[in-house]
Amino acid sequence: MAKVSLGTIRRGRFRKEKVAIKIFNGGSSSPGPTFTDSLKKMLAESSPVWCRVSHPNLVPFYGVAFGLAYMPGLVYPFYANGNILSYLAQRYPGEANLEDSERLTTILTLMYEVAKGLEYLHAYTPTIIHGDVRGASVFINDDGHAMLSDYGLRLSMPAELPDHVYARPVGAARWMAPEIMSTKAPEEVFGPPAGFTKQTDIYAYAMTILEVYTGRPPFGQLVTDEEGTHPLVRIDDGAVKIILEGGRPPLSGFLQSSDTLRGLVERAWDTLPENRPDAAEIVSILESMIPKAPEEAPAVAVEPEATPRGSSKIQAAFKQLFVYPWTLVRTSLKSGYDSLRGSLR
Repeated sequence: MAKVSLGTIRRGRFRKEKVAIKIFNGGSSSPGPTFTDSLKKMLAESSPVWCRVSHPNLVPFYGVAFGLAYMPGLVYPFYANGNILSYLAQRYPGEANLEDSERLTTILTLMYEVAKGLEYLHAYTPTIIHGDVRGASVFINDDGHAMLSDYGLRLSMPAELPDHVYARPVGAARWMAPEIMSTKAPEEVFGPPAGFTKQTDIYAYAMTILEVYTGRPPFGQLVTDEEGTHPLVRIDDGAVKIILEGGRPPLSGFLQSSDTLRGLVERAWDTLPENRPDAAEIVSILESMIPKAPEEAPAVAVEPEATPRGSSKIQAAFKQLFVYPWTLVRTSLKSGYDSLRGSLR
């Protein structure tokens, strides 16, 4: 179906249900049996946690599939709507920055649901750091709700890699917080990345808001610094340089015009992690911004229409007629008839 970070997604069936299978990158010669064994060990340790995760805005984890390819695969539900980016592009074709009120409300609701899923992960015991929040990690189910996937996957990659393999999973640079980029690598450079926290998830969430509203990855539009030395960021290296220098991608469209949303994004991607809001605060802010459905008008008692003079007496007469004990009359008549027949015999 698609090539994504760390692997390839394929479509399959499990007990007659359509499923998506993320098969990890790798082949018969790379990264080697040592890595494969370590990966299987990681999956055995992480799977029980992933199976216990249960939230309406998190993709449920079905299990691990072996034997489909050289590398194992993770099995999830299949979402025909695709990720949030393809879903919005199909539902609202045309210019992504178009000030369409329905589109803006849809995005606001979906990003609220993503924040709800992130809030659950951060409050989970033990805490689950997502590590790869971005549009490609958000799917839309059949009911049109956001489903956050791949939580904790990057941070669970095994550290036991052969010397000739450089597979340090550091995430997508354009969504990565500056403190991760500046974190000194441990002596074991092939191990899992250091520096991922709740705050780095929040930073990536801010970049995802920008991505979803503009329909482009962060720094996907023209970006210049004060001296104009970055006329266009074509590769991640340019984005990383700007981020480490304290720069951020420009806000546009609705993000620029909304004081509340602009303030939220700017706080969420603040250079200092302690200045960023937590997921619970983001949920509260976005919930207050979602337009409420109009309340139904209270039911009003309708008085009966006026009836012509004297009609009430007729209605009363019919009522008495229908409640009259006709059963007793029928019983009496039948008893008299039977007595008459007996005397005639």
